[in-house]
Amino acid sequence: MKKIILAIAITGISSASLLAQSPIQAPGQVPVHNQKKLSPAEQAKQNTERAAKELGLSNEQKVKWEVAALERINANAPMREKIKGSTTPEERRNIRQQTRVNNQKFEQTVTAFLTPDQKSKFDKLKEDKKEMHRNGRKGGRKLNDEVNKNTQQDPSKN
Repeated sequence: MKKIILAIAITGISSASLLAQSPIQAPGQVPVHNQKKLSPAEQAKQNTERAAKELGLSNEQKVKWEVAALERINANAPMREKIKGSTTPEERRNIRQQTRVNNQKFEQTVTAFLTPDQKSKFDKLKEDKKEMHRNGRKGGRKLNDEVNKNTQQDPSKN
């Protein structure tokens, strides 16, 4: 009897210590709590470098992109801070709406100086991002569609 109680206690203690550990990180990934918070200028620079790599921006376009990105980051920063605090559903709705307006203004600014090829790449990147966002919810749209398709073909596979 004592051995059973001792075994249960040891199992409980080891389980608790495993749960207290931080989540497993991908190789080369910095844990979230160890990441340095970037300044708005650094965020804009990082955003510009990513866009330059993916869209093939010229030096002139990089400068314009960075200015537009910094403007958007600075416009959205107060709303990001406000939404962290306690807000009502109505306030959150208004904050999201204003953030959308700021993002649309950014997109209008950058698409004004992109070439047609860059615009199509930019639109494709936006679509990919939307799709990833959709798939991140509720098990992913593609996965759910695939499951629904399979169950419709053969209802006995449940």
